Amino acid sequence: MDMKKLYEYQNLRGDYFKLREKVNSTARKEELLEWKGRIEQINREKEELKKLIDEKNKLVEKIDSLIKDIEVKERDMEKQLYEGKVVNPKELLSMQKKLNELGEHKKHTEDAYIKENEEVFSLQRELENKKEELMKEYRRYQYEINKYKQNKEIDKVNLNELAKQIKEMEKEIDSSLLEIYFKYTKKLGNSVLAIVKKGKCEGCNIDIPKVDLGDVKAGNKLVICENCDRILVINL
Repeated sequence: MDMKKLYEYQNLRGDYFKLREKVNSTARKEELLEWKGRIEQINREKEELKKLIDEKNKLVEKIDSLIKDIEVKERDMEKQLYEGKVVNPKELLSMQKKLNELGEHKKHTEDAYIKENEEVFSLQRELENKKEELMKEYRRYQYEINKYKQNKEIDKVNLNELAKQIKEMEKEIDSSLLEIYFKYTKKLGNSVLAIVKKGKCEGCNIDIPKVDLGDVKAGNKLVICENCDRILVINL
């Protein structure tokens, strides 16, 4: 019995199943989808910042326009006061009061203008940082997604090659031996054959009876481990 060839066949099938599991695995794909979601979230945050900056700039323009209107009123009132056209004390007092109020209003408005401008500047810096973060994440994501696709294609090619090698090797193994092997795979999966090392079954680490060890070494018949039901083969 060509147990060496059958053991090689089992190992080849093992490589095939491992690679097939890797090809069919969605873990990396899900990670990349999560990454894509983070990038989309960063982009949304970037767009929200741009919108907020636009709103702030419009507010700054309105405040600037208000300051100019106040300055026009101040100049008109000062002109009336200093030209001497108003002589009534009550009117003069009233105009001076209004002029003071305009000054206070102007001061508060200018403070608001400075504050809003500072906020715009801060938001613009935040926007630039967000753009940089987005670009950095996008580049890394593109690199990883391309690598993922390339590796996926390579794995598919290798998987097909392994499938061909398995078919070719099946032609080199006695059909009755393969039939027995496949019968055992229903219970044991791909781990049907177990090597005997130092008198123990590699599959379950149980000592093999001396009589069975002799039969395994002779290689004239199939010897089954009494504990795990694997087919025993000598250290190849």
